[in-house]
Amino acid sequence: MKVGSECGYCILHRGHKIIQRSTNDEKKRVKAMTALLHMLGEHYKPDTVPSYIGAERCRLLKEITGCQDPYADLKTKSNTQALEILPRMTQYVDKQPPAKRLYAALKVACIGNVIEFDVPGHNADIQEALKGLEESFHIDDSDKLKKFIKKDTKALLLTDNAGEIAFDTLIVRELRRLGAHVTVAVKAGPSLNDALMEDAEAVGMTKEADQVITTGADAIGVNLAETSEEFNTHFHGSDIIIAKGMANWETLTEIPAPCPLMYLFRTKCEPVARAVAAPTNVNIAKLVPKGWKL
Repeated sequence: MKVGSECGYCILHRGHKIIQRSTNDEKKRVKAMTALLHMLGEHYKPDTVPSYIGAERCRLLKEITGCQDPYADLKTKSNTQALEILPRMTQYVDKQPPAKRLYAALKVACIGNVIEFDVPGHNADIQEALKGLEESFHIDDSDKLKKFIKKDTKALLLTDNAGEIAFDTLIVRELRRLGAHVTVAVKAGPSLNDALMEDAEAVGMTKEADQVITTGADAIGVNLAETSEEFNTHFHGSDIIIAKGMANWETLTEIPAPCPLMYLFRTKCEPVARAVAAPTNVNIAKLVPKGWKL
């Protein structure tokens, strides 16, 4: 997915928030903002992928401010809050008829995608979002997904944010109930409030999944020019992929899907909503065939 006119403002807005979270030194803040504006002037172009330039922004600001993980405290709080809610969501999924449990797990995990900070105009309140638990998917390919899940199906789940990853355990549990072997991928280094291995451990994902790996990179979304050999082997060798979050939509729609791939996310901004042909603030479970790209 290429940038929209709104993406420049969002990238700059989030950059400003990152700078504020990273340092109280005003001289460093000015230096960081100057560098960010210069970088945007050079690299923000119509054929730019927003998450690619967002990743470079984060790396630039880490280097200047010296703060490697400006969202560390928010990630910890998100994990704690999600774990407090998880038993209720587990009960919600478990009380569904067996044929509806995967759908319910996808729904909860998709609503969990609201846990993202500093997106202009976006409300990251998970408690508020869960009030819409009975809201249907605007695009619902959950039944199509289920048809691909058989005994020993190799499934890869690409996670998005900390906190949210606790609700992803419900998807993993249901996929494994259906016979799939599930590998979960988290980021290898701090990237906004994206989940790391420590977050996977904190919420119990390392106990739920057959295997948890990293992408090998601190990129926002997935940039195959940066990912590790281990990740690439799983990415190209899976039978089905579930990609959580808008950043995975932004990045992976640039390449042909290596297998049937479900994009699972909440439309939290206009450019992504336009790209998927949906309104903002709706749930998306879009399954694309092998070879598909925007």
